[in-house]
Parts: sequence; C-alpha cells; structure tokens
Amino acid sequence: KIMNFVINDTRQCPNIESGIGSILGTREYQQDFAYLYTNEKEVLGILCDGMGGLEGGEQASRTAAKALADAFLKQRPEDRIPEFFMDAVRQMDQKVANLTREGKGFLKAGTTVVSVLIRCGKLYFMSVGDSKLYLIRENKIQSLTKEHNYRLQLAEQRDAGIITPAKFEEEKNSRMAEALISYIGMNGVARADINTQPISLKDKDIVLLCSDGLYKCMNESQIWAMIRDNDFDMKIAADRILKMSKERSHRSQDNTTVILLKYNK
Repeated sequence: KIMNFVINDTRQCPNIESGIGSILGTREYQQDFAYLYTNEKEVLGILCDGMGGLEGGEQASRTAAKALADAFLKQRPEDRIPEFFMDAVRQMDQKVANLTREGKGFLKAGTTVVSVLIRCGKLYFMSVGDSKLYLIRENKIQSLTKEHNYRLQLAEQRDAGIITPAKFEEEKNSRMAEALISYIGMNGVARADINTQPISLKDKDIVLLCSDGLYKCMNESQIWAMIRDNDFDMKIAADRILKMSKERSHRSQDNTTVILLKYNK
C-alpha cells in the first residue's frame, strides 16, 4: 500500500486548510497510518509510524490511530483536552500491547503517535515516540515535540551530570542513539509530550505532522522552504514535500507521511 490514511470530513472547518499524503519509500510495506477528522469547528489529526515487521507495524499503527479517533468521536471532549490525550495514550498503549497473532501469542509490535486538535484557533497536541510536530510561522519553523529516543536520554543524563559531555558526544551518533525509549505498545508508556496550555495560532500559521522519514532526509530549513514555496495550497505542498524527500533520500527511504494544516483566521 502506497497510501495508508483515512479522511473523515463530515463538514469542512472554514478556518483550516488541510493536505495529507504518504509514500512507501524504498520499504516493502507501509507501516505509517494517518487519520484526519474535520467538522465545522475543529480538526483532529493523527499520524502513527508502526514498528514490528510486515504485519505488526501496520496493525499497530492502524490500531492506535483508530483507538484515538474512536475515543475522540465517542467522548467529544469540550474541555480538559490534555487529560483526554493522556487517557487516550493509555488506551492506545493497552490495545497495541494486547494485539495477538493468530495461534502465535502476542504480536509484540509498537507504534509512534503524534496528534493535534485545533479548535477555535487553539492548538492542542500529543506525541509519543519520534514522529514530529512542527509549527511554521512566517519565516520560522519550530519543533513542538521531542524525539523520544536514547539520544534524548543521553542528553538528559549529561545535563543532570550523570554522564560527562565527552560520553554524550561519544554515544550520540551510535547505532543505539535512535532507539525509542517510549512508544505505544510497550505496555506502560514511559513519556509523552502533551501541552497543558493550548497554543494560540496566528493567521497563516501552518502545522506539520510527519513521520521520521521526512526529517531524516530533509533538515528544518529545507522543510520550511518547501512548504513556504507551496503554501498557497496544502494538498500541493504535501505532494511536493513528499516528492522532494524521495529525491533526497538517495539509496533508501523509510515510509514517509505528512499532514499539513493551515490556519486562516
């Protein structure tokens, strides 16, 4: 499957323009899954990047996204969004951890997740793993989430004085540096990025959700430039940034998925 996403557009949100896309890259199978829900007042975006082989990763990412979407559509949370996201993380983690392969026990798969809810010009977000969320405002691009990997753990240990700066430099580019320390399906999520206070969006702000296939072949300046060059249409911007990521990947490229949301005040 080259594209693996669902758009649930009950009624277009007049303030949000969206674009969504996914490519297989050089992988044999698609483990990314994205979901976009819109109505007249809000937009919910979900992007998951699965892990665990052919069957496992795809099933984990789809299961997690569906669990979050179902929870949102059932509860219709009007307030306490951070608490809703935290509860949803626990539900997703349990559902993915309990996935089984017929006759062979637990599936032992996992997935990252990054999600946003935009309502009345306010941005709420949640992230577990290393899929990322960016805010593009005028001539700046800002990552709103961290990559929950061993490199982050090393940096925290360095800052706390547990390891030396030299040890950090020695290990930060090791084979283990990008190993996830938190993900959905680990049966007890270690950490999640959830903003307790919403971000007030400004006119023409663009929110980007992406799997790691994008930022591992394009730096932030390149991402910003490509989106700004095509910000007249989010669908075109999504298609073109995926095309550029494929051109820049050279020998190999992971599954790559993006959701773009432009706020028009």
